[in-house]
Amino acid sequence: MKQFKHIITSGCSFSDISNHYTWPLHLSNSYGISCNHIALGSQGNGLIARKAVYAVQQALQQGYKPEEILVGIMWSGPNRHDMYFKNMSSQLENNDYWMNNPTHVVDNDPGGWLIMNYHWTEKTSKLYYTYLHDFVHHKILTYEKILWVQNYFDNLGVKYFMTDYMIDMLDSEDESNPNVTWLNEMIDRTNWLPVKGMYEWCRLYWGEKDFPIIDVTQPDGTILEVQDFHPQPQMHVRFVKEIVLKYIKTRFTDYYCPEFKEYIHL
Repeated sequence: MKQFKHIITSGCSFSDISNHYTWPLHLSNSYGISCNHIALGSQGNGLIARKAVYAVQQALQQGYKPEEILVGIMWSGPNRHDMYFKNMSSQLENNDYWMNNPTHVVDNDPGGWLIMNYHWTEKTSKLYYTYLHDFVHHKILTYEKILWVQNYFDNLGVKYFMTDYMIDMLDSEDESNPNVTWLNEMIDRTNWLPVKGMYEWCRLYWGEKDFPIIDVTQPDGTILEVQDFHPQPQMHVRFVKEIVLKYIKTRFTDYYCPEFKEYIHL
């Protein structure tokens, strides 16, 4: 029976291991093998895709065979965007609660990737979402990235699974746009987890009261109470145990799938 020897995971804050309890840590702990977790809070699907492909290239250069690599990607909202600037290397002043901005994909990067979100006060984001943003365009970009990554993995023979972090209600109506539908129809859904999104799966078992209320300080100093819809530790545990590992066992039947071992951060 075959065994995976290296795990790569990519995504946004739902998959960011700096939280010390997210699903990639439970997955890698169950296997007990080398891992490269490259998710980052607030980043969009362009960076999620680039970092995943680059991580696979690095793993191949390190001597891993394609069939020894398992990749898990949790896609984020299509309305998140990114741009590369060759002269951007230092961190920006943070009034928008990002984890790391700019971020980097390749080693020894002289510049950096600027992460942009539609509600941020950062000046480039405000300019972009005021004058250039279009929901259909961003859906197109997301589906193109998904197709690129899938084709790359399939051509190599790398095993992978994908899912969404949540259903993006802001632009769901744009699914019927013909520029979007033809790309959506090309996506191979056989390698997707059997859930609409991690958040939607969590809501099958937990209500709003299970998601904490947090204080968010605005740039003008006012404090707003908002509900944090990030899955909580117990939700990540159950998600890996009941969804991810069961899917891997069913999808890749010739690979050994371990029993679930919960990751505990000490």
